[in-house]
Amino acid sequence: MRPALQLLVGAALVGSAIWLVWPAEEAPPEAATAHATVSTRAAVAGRPWLDAWPPDTKAAPADEAPLPAAQSLAQTRVYGDPEAPPIALDVPARARPTAEELADPKAYQAFEARQNAQVMAAYVKAVDEELPRLRDDIARGRSMGIAADKIAKAEDKARGLESMRAQLLKDHPALGK
Repeated sequence: MRPALQLLVGAALVGSAIWLVWPAEEAPPEAATAHATVSTRAAVAGRPWLDAWPPDTKAAPADEAPLPAAQSLAQTRVYGDPEAPPIALDVPARARPTAEELADPKAYQAFEARQNAQVMAAYVKAVDEELPRLRDDIARGRSMGIAADKIAKAEDKARGLESMRAQLLKDHPALGK
C-alpha cells in the first residue's frame, strides 16, 4: 500500500478508537426523560446504537415455553385430524369362511366361488353406475374443446369398461339378474 494511504487508514482507526472510548457527556434532563425506555447502559454510555447491540433477549425457561404446535401434533396423533378427508370409504368387512368351510375343501371352493361372484357383481354394478357419468364427461369435454387425443383415450376406456362388463355377463349370466 502507498504510505499516504496507510497513514490515512491508520489515522482513521486511531480516531475511531479514541471516539469509542471517549467518556460520554451527561444528557440534559429533557433528553433523559425522552429516552427513558432506552436501557440504562445505553443512556449512560451515550452510544445507544453501539451498546444496544446485540439486543438483549431474555429467553423463557424451557419449562415455561409454550408448545402449541407440539400439543396440536400430539392431539392429532391421538384423535386424528378433523380436517383430513377420510382415507377410505366405510366398506363392510368381507365374509370370512366358517370352520366347516375351512375343514372341507369342496365347501371352501364354494365359499371362494361366492366371493368371486360378489366381486364380479360389484364390478358390473360399478360399471353400470359410472359409465353414464364417463359418457357425460366425454360429451362435456367435446363441447369445451378438449384435445381429440384425450377424448379418444376416454372413449377407449369407456369401450374397455363396456366390453369387460359384457364379457362378465356372458361368462356368468347370473350376474345380470
